Amino acid sequence: MHKIDTISALREATEPGVITRSMLVSLAIDQGPKKEGGRLFVQDGIELDKLEEIRIEFLKILNIDHLWLLKSLVKLSLSHNVIQRIENLDELCHLKELNLSFNNIKIMENLNNLHQLEILLLYSNEISIVQNISDLKKLIILNIGKNKIDDWEHVVYLHDFKSLKSLNTCDNPCTKIDGYLDYLFAFMPQLTYCQYKMISENERQSAIDKHYRIISNLKENEAKIQTELELQQEFENKTLLLFASYVEHLDEDYLFQQIFSSDKVAGRTLSTINENTQNAFEEYKKSFVAICHELCELGLQENDRRTEEIRLFETAVNEGKTNMQNEARRIVNKVLEKRTTIFANIKDEMETLVKKQEQEVESVIAKTRELFNEFNDLLSKTQNQLMSKEIILHEQIVDDLFFVIDNREKHMINRLNNWLKEYINRLFADENKRNRQQIVEISHFFEYQHQQLNLISSPQQLGLAGIDLDDDDILEN
Repeated sequence: MHKIDTISALREATEPGVITRSMLVSLAIDQGPKKEGGRLFVQDGIELDKLEEIRIEFLKILNIDHLWLLKSLVKLSLSHNVIQRIENLDELCHLKELNLSFNNIKIMENLNNLHQLEILLLYSNEISIVQNISDLKKLIILNIGKNKIDDWEHVVYLHDFKSLKSLNTCDNPCTKIDGYLDYLFAFMPQLTYCQYKMISENERQSAIDKHYRIISNLKENEAKIQTELELQQEFENKTLLLFASYVEHLDEDYLFQQIFSSDKVAGRTLSTINENTQNAFEEYKKSFVAICHELCELGLQENDRRTEEIRLFETAVNEGKTNMQNEARRIVNKVLEKRTTIFANIKDEMETLVKKQEQEVESVIAKTRELFNEFNDLLSKTQNQLMSKEIILHEQIVDDLFFVIDNREKHMINRLNNWLKEYINRLFADENKRNRQQIVEISHFFEYQHQQLNLISSPQQLGLAGIDLDDDDILEN
């Protein structure tokens, strides 16, 4: 009843509304499962952060707000409202479909963080420029029909959206200009549908023929830009590799030029005195650069070797951890098996107290104590065994790390030492955290076992409350 009243009140509102948490809860219930499924849905509690789809429609919403509560949202409809501005959607990082049709939006904005968006519907708004969506690389369907777009610039803008398959621009002023569709088909070959109709091969080819020269120039420019981007990417990758190898700027004559840039008089000026000095200068430069190249190659080789050493080291450490865990698991399983046997024997022995004569009780008590002591000894030995294995593994890792540190400090430069220290500190932190967790787990395990032993040793648990086990005559050895 509450759900129906809330929705009815929202729909009948005459003033512009705002999105609230209670509204989202009511809509989630209204749009959620029905009948028994709906009852369970409400009974379990509405978890807005797990909601994947919601429709906030026909509610005269003016401002977009409170949607940060819907962190798992995949599909959102805000159509048929009075929204004037796109905002507060940054938290919806999983959103794949967004419907903002039939609103009063004038500017496309605040959408670039929705990197997973595949469907964007903006039909019947007041948009005049297609913009601010260049980061939506996964966009497949775009509807910007019935807006105020009056030029063809959006065609060039959308040309780079390689995943775009369907575009609707109908009922915009730009579509009424002669040749618009041919221009669109020619410059957006990635489209399969336009105005919700499939583009035929004849239509596409006819459009390409009409704009052949412009398209050729466009493709040539794109190829040139692509080549430049690839070269730039290659340069950046090489720079990063050299930086990671601690030999940046040693692959060219940068260091040589840097030296002589601050020594113009004694260096470059003297080298131009005569032909002999010029030849000597060039020969010196050649030798200097060759040494830099050798050092650069050495750095790259050492980087490969260091990377492989790190891989082998981490593999060995992980294998040690795995082996230790498997061994600890085996030991614990063995303890649990023995515990079952010992506890069963203890119960049997204590239950016999009820049936035996008073003179026989003393021997039964002694045997029970023996079983108690046996299990306590087992726990102590096992705890020492597990602790010793953990300590050995921990100390081995520490020893290996110090060996690596000492070895590297002798051969690497300061920046490499800084990297190594950071790496080792991270390993120490991870290992100490892992070690503490292991110690806590071991302690909890044995604490629980002692609790179980104390529990089973209680006469009340065995129905032996009538027997005084603390009687001096019975317990005297």
